Amino acid sequence: MKKECRNHNIRFGMGDEAAVQAWECLHSAEVKQDFKSQNAFAVAAINDYYERHLAKKNDPYLESREKEDAFAERLVQTVEKKLLSNLPALAAMYQMQQQAFFQAGLQAGGIMPYPYQQGNPQAVTPSAGKPLMEQESVCEQAKDSREEEMPEPEENEFLDYSFGV
Repeated sequence: MKKECRNHNIRFGMGDEAAVQAWECLHSAEVKQDFKSQNAFAVAAINDYYERHLAKKNDPYLESREKEDAFAERLVQTVEKKLLSNLPALAAMYQMQQQAFFQAGLQAGGIMPYPYQQGNPQAVTPSAGKPLMEQESVCEQAKDSREEEMPEPEENEFLDYSFGV
């Protein structure tokens, strides 16, 4: 059984830029690679164009929304790319900050013990040279002296003192 075919000739006027561009697209290497034939390409192009024409006719804001979505997608990709390219520097900065906090704690009399010393009260910190138990008592003394220096707050109807209760 033979399929019914219809034929329609299209003329590409070489004086018209749009016609020249269409001719070049029809005869491009991409069309030869991606489509079964020039006829299959022309059918797909006409159908896609007409569907888009109808969608745009029924929804005049379709094109602007698509442009906004494309812009937002490009923006997200740019931010992700920038973030990922700066990630090693951010991680290094974070690590340096953590190390500075740790060293500041050790320089303040060994108040902040090493994590592996928490279970061993007789462990000695390198900076203070005192057992951890003595360091904890120094920490408590410093805490008590700070509490003595702090004056009582004024009466204020807006303050809520029941927050720890």
